[in-house]
Amino acid sequence: MTILKDTTDHLYDLLLKAIGQREQRSDLTPGPDGVECEWAAYERSCMHEAVNVLRASRGLTQLPIEEVIRVERTASGHIDYARKYAFYCAELALLT
Repeated sequence: MTILKDTTDHLYDLLLKAIGQREQRSDLTPGPDGVECEWAAYERSCMHEAVNVLRASRGLTQLPIEEVIRVERTASGHIDYARKYAFYCAELALLT
């Protein structure tokens, strides 16, 4: 297995855990594009934290949340959204 695939799998598992909590996070909250469900902000926050933990473990600088928002938007609308989002976040975690 490659490090990209392993990292993608790890982030995908984390994202699925966050997705599993959607019912508990149904309130509305401000988001980057206006008001959104709290679960969307929570999932984005989880991915941002995970990306930066992985980057720190590789001695890389921390990324701003805007980078995770960018790749989240890229994944949005795909039939395999969660897998694409995890893959794009894995690229963020590994690239310098």
